[in-house]
Amino acid sequence: MYTIVTTAILLIFLTSGHYTLDVQFHSNTPDVIPKARTSKGITLKVALYPFLPDSAGDNFANLTRFIREEFVKVQPDIDLQLRPLSQDADFYSLATLKSWLLSNGEGYDIVEIDTVLLGDVVNAGLIAPIFPIPDNHSDWHPTAARAVQFNQVVYGYPHLMCANFLFTRNEQVAQVKTLDQLIHILGSTPTDKYRLIGNLNSSWDLPGLWVNSYQNSNGMGSDVQAFAVHSYQTTSFESMRKLSQLCERSGGENYCLNGVFRNNATMIASLFATKQAAAMIGYSERLFLILKNTQPDDYLNIKIIPLTVGSVDNQPIYFTDAFVFRRNMSDDVANAARSFVEFMNTPRMQAAVVGSEDSINPKLRYLLPVSRNAFNEPILANDRFYQQYFRNLSVGYPFTTLGFPNARQDIQKAIYVDKVDRLPGGFMNFTCRIHFKTELEHTPSEKVDGADSEDCVSSLSNRTSNERSTSPTATETCAVSNRQHEIRTG
Repeated sequence: MYTIVTTAILLIFLTSGHYTLDVQFHSNTPDVIPKARTSKGITLKVALYPFLPDSAGDNFANLTRFIREEFVKVQPDIDLQLRPLSQDADFYSLATLKSWLLSNGEGYDIVEIDTVLLGDVVNAGLIAPIFPIPDNHSDWHPTAARAVQFNQVVYGYPHLMCANFLFTRNEQVAQVKTLDQLIHILGSTPTDKYRLIGNLNSSWDLPGLWVNSYQNSNGMGSDVQAFAVHSYQTTSFESMRKLSQLCERSGGENYCLNGVFRNNATMIASLFATKQAAAMIGYSERLFLILKNTQPDDYLNIKIIPLTVGSVDNQPIYFTDAFVFRRNMSDDVANAARSFVEFMNTPRMQAAVVGSEDSINPKLRYLLPVSRNAFNEPILANDRFYQQYFRNLSVGYPFTTLGFPNARQDIQKAIYVDKVDRLPGGFMNFTCRIHFKTELEHTPSEKVDGADSEDCVSSLSNRTSNERSTSPTATETCAVSNRQHEIRTG
């Protein structure tokens, strides 16, 4: 009876005029979970999403200490226990999340997840809906508000966002809206210099760019990404071929495809920082590495636009990290959990985290705050990139919250393999050969990713079985995820 009444109240609230969210839209180290404290007070156990730049270079020790110290000032009776931020943990594994979000309280009370997993986590019965809707939700970026919904129910508190951007110093490039316009400016003929750089050799990044391209080529419908993820078999991957060709150099090299950029996570930002590339694909956090490696007088030259991979528009598609709650919390723990996430979503704390206030000499992390008022906080108000570019991104799409983790490798294989006959000698055929050959000839001590490369190689009849390798590479950590390890980290 209690469940029925609670559900009824939630449905009434969601359909009332007071609800302003748009519901039509989105380790290698043993994990020791602290035991709940039995003395007076509430223990709250939280696993924060760890894939952000380590601006202090201390494995986030200052960040976790800063969060605890600030939280105790406002909630001294809550014993906040934060999981050490480790990028060895697989936050993209449903099995990991099942072991953490235990309804009996023996895991974590709150886990910060990438909402690309939200639908899968909901369907697994791991988390509870958010009720009541927080008072500060009107301050959320509208795309983040959509990203934490599934089946028109809010399941998380959005925390931070990111999206793929195009970094450039070229004023003309900074004005483009479509992929064809970008090709026109950068040129369709390979040169000995880098025109475009970015990692396309990934079962996370390449399919993610495909979804981005499909959305920005097929309009604003909320179901567009579903077709990109689940009906790609009947679709041309022409946009991915065009994008990859911008990476080609006159000597035949294509580091975006052949594993060089994948295996050297910081090389992309370093090349752009030292002015060796006209344009760069990367998440907003990559600006942390660019500014770390460039000259101070270059600060005013760098321009940023949402990545142009579509044929109609270039609206950003956002990834959102959100706090989700385990099921069956007691009232005391649930109240403590709400206190923590609302504290983390205040403009001040949002700005403090992305602005590296935990560091003695702050180097901004350049993640995007969910709080729109965070841009008014002093640490962000004086930063050119946050004010000139990021705060004006009021539109966009949330990345799909269901099905992508399971579909991504099949999408990558389709892009690499299924179009060989349709485009002989072109992007798909070229990629398979390069992906396999480069790993064998240039990185013999590391074998290529078994799941992706085995299927790619098996489609080429001139390869023999003894040329194949089946062990996962150490650098394709995303089996933990390329998105985690190579892009989201600094």
